[in-house]
Order: sequence, then C-alpha cells, then structure tokens
Amino acid sequence: MKKSLIALMVATLPAAAFADVTVFGTIKGGVEYVDSSKGTKQTNIDDLGSRIGFKGNEDLGNGLKAIWQVETGFGIDGQSRTGESSGSFASRESFVGLSSNFGTFRLGHLANYGESDMAQVNPWESSSNALQLNAFTRGDGYVKNAVRFDTPEFAGFQAAFLYGTKEDKRGFDSNANAVQNNDRETYNLGLSYENSGFFGKYQYIHESPVTVAQSGGSKANNKHRIEAGYNANNIFVALGYRNDKGDATVTPEYFLADLGTATDGRKYESQEYALTAGYQIGAFMPKFTYAQSKDAKIDGVKKDNSGYKQYLLGVDYSLSKRTTVGAQYGEIKADSAYLKSNGQSTDKIKAFGLNVVHKF
Repeated sequence: MKKSLIALMVATLPAAAFADVTVFGTIKGGVEYVDSSKGTKQTNIDDLGSRIGFKGNEDLGNGLKAIWQVETGFGIDGQSRTGESSGSFASRESFVGLSSNFGTFRLGHLANYGESDMAQVNPWESSSNALQLNAFTRGDGYVKNAVRFDTPEFAGFQAAFLYGTKEDKRGFDSNANAVQNNDRETYNLGLSYENSGFFGKYQYIHESPVTVAQSGGSKANNKHRIEAGYNANNIFVALGYRNDKGDATVTPEYFLADLGTATDGRKYESQEYALTAGYQIGAFMPKFTYAQSKDAKIDGVKKDNSGYKQYLLGVDYSLSKRTTVGAQYGEIKADSAYLKSNGQSTDKIKAFGLNVVHKF
C-alpha cells in the first residue's frame, strides 16, 4: 500500500520538479570460473559493482551553482551484500555542495581521490581478486562524514583535498560483546596533470590510529600512490607505484588474507608496482596488466614470503557507446599461502571471466 501511494505521489508531481535531475548508473554482471592451487574450483554468476544514482544542480547566479547527488550500489544476482553494494540508499557517493569558477565544495559520503580520479592501472571488471587489481587499488572507496574541495583546472593541473571526521569516538575492543569501532580520521590529498594524452596523478592518505580499548595498539597509516601514462591515438599505457607505512592494514597480504582490525602495535611498510597496456583496434580493446609487491617490512625487518605477483590478459568489445562485453584471464601468486579462495587459504588463484557492462 505504501509503495502504491509513493508511486502515485511521484506520478502527480509536475515535470518541472525533475527538470534538473539526471538519472545515471551502471549495470555490471559476469560469469567467473575460479581455480585455486588447493583444488577448489567454482563457477560463479556475480554482480560486478552495479549502481544507480540521481544528481542535479540549481543555478544561483553569478557563476554559482548548488549541486547534489545520491548514489546507491546494489547487486543484480540476488545475493545480500554489505558496504557500498548493500542496496542501502546512498551507500555510494552522496553529497550536497556548491560549485563555481573557484572550485567545487561538497559534504557527505564522499569518494576519496583514488576512487574518483585514479585506478587507470586497473581497467578491469570482476568479482575475484585474481581478475583485477583489487590489492593494488585497496583503500579506494568512500569516506563517511567528509568534506572535499576540488580546484578548477589550470593549465592541465588540478588538486583536491578531502577530510573525513571520526564522529564515533569509541575504541576497538576485541571482546565479542564489546564495541568494535575501527573508524579513522582521514586526510586525503590528490594532484593531477594532463596534457596531450599524457597524465600523471598522485594521492596521499593519512589515517589516524584505531583507538584500542584493551591491550594492543594501532599505528597511523600514511599511503602514497602515483600513476602516470599515456592515453591517446588508440594507445593506453599506465604505470603505478605505491608506498605505504602504518599498521598491518597497509600491506597487500592483510587485504588478500581478508583479516580484521590490526592491533599488534607494530609498524609495517609495503611497496608495489603495476603496469597496464592496451591498444584500441576498432571496437576491440586488448589489454594486459602485471603487478608485483615486494616483501613487507615489520619494524624495519623484512618479512620473507609476504609479496605477490599478478598478471591479467583480456579484451573488451564495445557493442555501443554504453554497452561493453569483456573476457579476461588472470592469475595471482602469493609467496606463501595467505590468499583466500572459497574460504580456504592458498598461494595461487587462477580465474577466467566473461562480463557485460551497460552504462546509462
């Protein structure tokens, strides 16, 4: 009954009410075959990150505009999810703000610079970590209770700054029935330069330590990432490098092992490299990616067998400006058995995927 009333109310609103509202989104789905070195083999039909959003603006005069957006992530495969793909309203980037010739100011649930402006080295669509650079781009996402300012472009240069508050001041307690809050205060700086097909981008993220209620501790995280390359004349090349220091969450091993909050109090260091290349041939885009991490350091001492190597090979075919189909093969090989596949630990995962992506 409530849904019927809402539909009736929307239908009776004047067309002018929707004049400055744009509906946008992406529907992504795929079939993936995943094979681990432990003998686990599985075929999955998955959503790959679908979303729908609404955005608009109002001209306030003298070059000033009010802007807003509400974006929701959801799954088309019928599986329940948490986080940005939970289906909860405004689970992805959602904000209100002001825009002028002097820049753009927004507040709300905002994308950090890596999520909104980088990841050129990761042009892949998948659910499995073996079929895209989820490890290299870890940390890209959305910051709650945040403000962000983007400068206008000047001679190819642009910058952005984001601040995310830690509104929940309670700490993390490992006891099962206690508070488990791992929120961090976040500072994020992004810089970019683009000219004649060449591009360079830099991101810095500082995250405050997690407040630990019981014994143990957490370090502040400092993350640096650079991506540079060329994208013109049917040629695409992107190089990536990241250098992270902080608690255990800054390492790719921690991400790929799917571990929880890091409270051992030690200092970790991690370095990774990535290369992606592709060439447009008509509607086809064959592409290749290689990524590698060095062994991490803990309190300045190298942790043996903590790195990984990954490669991907695939091709996209554009059916139209808005619809693309793709096929890809990937392998990720860890130096020890810390990868997770179907709930099991393994040192190698191979996967093949087919996907369809439609943008509107």
